[in-house]
Amino acid sequence: MAEPNWLRHALRAGIFEYRRSIRAIREDTGRLVLLAFSVLLPTLMLGGMAALFAPIVRENVPAGHAVPAALRGGATLFWLFGVFLLGQRTSSAHSEPVAAPFVLTTVSPRTAVVGGIVAESLRVLTYVLPTAGLVTLVGAYAFATPAPLLTVPLVGCLFVASAVVAGRLAGYSTAWLVARVPFVARHRTALSALVAIGFFGLYMLFQLPSIPYSLDPALLSAVPLGWIVELLAAGTPIAFSPAHAAGGLLTVGAVLIAGGWAAQRVAASLWFGDEVDPTESDDAATATTERSTAGALERGISPVTVPLVSGPVQQVARWTLLRARREPQRLNFLMVPVFGGISWLGSMILQGTVSPSAFGPAVALIAGWVGGAAFALNPLGDEGPVLPMTLTTVSGRTYVRGLLAPAMFTGPIVAALTFSVAVAGGHGLGSALALAAIGCLLSAVGAALAPAVGIWFPRYSAIRIGNSDEVRPPRLLAGTLHTVLVFVPGAMLVGVAVAPEIVRLVVSGVGTVPGFLLGLVAGESGGLAAIASSFDALGAGIRSLPPAIVQFGAGALLTAGGVLAGWIGYREAVRRFDEHGPY
Repeated sequence: MAEPNWLRHALRAGIFEYRRSIRAIREDTGRLVLLAFSVLLPTLMLGGMAALFAPIVRENVPAGHAVPAALRGGATLFWLFGVFLLGQRTSSAHSEPVAAPFVLTTVSPRTAVVGGIVAESLRVLTYVLPTAGLVTLVGAYAFATPAPLLTVPLVGCLFVASAVVAGRLAGYSTAWLVARVPFVARHRTALSALVAIGFFGLYMLFQLPSIPYSLDPALLSAVPLGWIVELLAAGTPIAFSPAHAAGGLLTVGAVLIAGGWAAQRVAASLWFGDEVDPTESDDAATATTERSTAGALERGISPVTVPLVSGPVQQVARWTLLRARREPQRLNFLMVPVFGGISWLGSMILQGTVSPSAFGPAVALIAGWVGGAAFALNPLGDEGPVLPMTLTTVSGRTYVRGLLAPAMFTGPIVAALTFSVAVAGGHGLGSALALAAIGCLLSAVGAALAPAVGIWFPRYSAIRIGNSDEVRPPRLLAGTLHTVLVFVPGAMLVGVAVAPEIVRLVVSGVGTVPGFLLGLVAGESGGLAAIASSFDALGAGIRSLPPAIVQFGAGALLTAGGVLAGWIGYREAVRRFDEHGPY
């Protein structure tokens, strides 16, 4: 039962948590810069579009035109996308309140849940404030009415609050399943990956009308939640549907009340119940003395196995996989390039700039990078308090080989995924096989470079990701350097396979660009003019090469360079590891 004045306590707790989050962001300069960039970039882009189209809308406003069904469906789709992200954030980072022993013995679960909803809503509103403010002002100018100054903030606040409540319910439910169901606890990484792939796959069907089996966002216009956008037309020349607006408001109110009540019940069961042990199995009665360390590790990563290696190398590989399975949050840094790249490519396809066949090369590049960066970008930091034991019990050669062993099964997965997407995108068998081989190569080279970069720029301090104080994600500098080392030559290798003419044109810049710059200052004659002519001739000679020569020549050079870079990275990682230990 909630204490008296629980709502006031929840508001105060939520505001305090929000202010604490703001202070934490201000103290982290790198995070502040990234957040500012992610907020200001879409705002500036939207501002440019508003400057172009707002006068046109103002002069040619479609008086009496009804709100299209696609807009209501699009609002529902965007709400579902927000709920998914907020639910994932809740299950990983906010499944229990900060200082849980103090909070849960001082206030009721209802106060803690509502306080968390208030804090999260304020965070989201802060992120969208610049863009929402611009939309409000543009709407008031374009429709020549002050109504958007009221309707846009009202709809935005209701939209965000309902998404946060639904996200909290989804996140608490997910955390409850992990805490109560042994099967979910043991396989949470694989299950979360399947859920993410299924959700984003369905989401892309609504976003890419040019692909087969695509879905029209107007199908979701029947969901009453999206009807709330009808309020945006109130007071403007666009026709306003009071029935739809009322239905949307009632639905949002039901989500806030019923969702908040359900989130409170699930959270209370989660916080005050006992967690299951995911390591328990049918052979739990087996004597402890009969279980070797190798057997425990093997069961911990089952059904995944580490073939072709044995002994200490296999043990290091198993520990690496077990850490990723126990703390999948440590892999969150991979999601930004993955979803960012896919979203950007999807928008380009929607605009007609590129064809769906671009998904094959993109998957080869992105999946290859993910396969190489997944396990060893912060190896020394991942060891945590047992790092001294690791440094004194294994050699650098054994340790680094153990870190590279997981790439033996990520490579084939990347190759199979790339081949399937390339064939589905319209590539021929030869191009699809080449892209699959490139994805596998990038995965292997990236896996060889990751330990060297991670040991060169380690992160030893723990960062609170979710409810774990032992997760140490790679440093931003290490992740950026590894991305550049893999993406730049990888993009050229992919281009050689599917578009050698473009690569030939880019490579010709080594002669054309210096020749052009020297020509600006050399004049008609003299030594500089002769050098400029030589550079121009070099660029012209490269552009005259047949595409087959570019494919085989540049492809062989890039492949050999990748293998050489991987070998150097492996040797450098071994050397740096041995410098920390007695070997």
